[in-house]
Amino acid sequence: MTTKTGLLGPYRLTFDGINSAVARQSAGVYALGSMDPHGNFRVKHVGRADSDIRATLCERIGSDVLFKVGFFATARAAFEKECELFHDFSPPGNRIHPGRAKGTNWECPRCKIFKTGS
Repeated sequence: MTTKTGLLGPYRLTFDGINSAVARQSAGVYALGSMDPHGNFRVKHVGRADSDIRATLCERIGSDVLFKVGFFATARAAFEKECELFHDFSPPGNRIHPGRAKGTNWECPRCKIFKTGS
């Protein structure tokens, strides 16, 4: 069974690919990767943008071939989805757990990395 990202795509990680897939400014998450010989998307890196997923993807052009994207109403929702993708796929391009936005006390929905003593 192939784990699904729940994201839209894949699209080519080019200006044209990003412009056609991302029409609005929004918080969001992305997965970078490529297709395997069986036609499955292989996640190599996950990330997020707290306010402008389009700009963040444009900064990643040249780092991989394809991307998937998801849009979220809040930066916190994007953070939580990025954490889920990190735990589901253990992408080789992510060596450390996703960080939370500065000044927040958000917690990962999967692990206790940000828990303080209780």
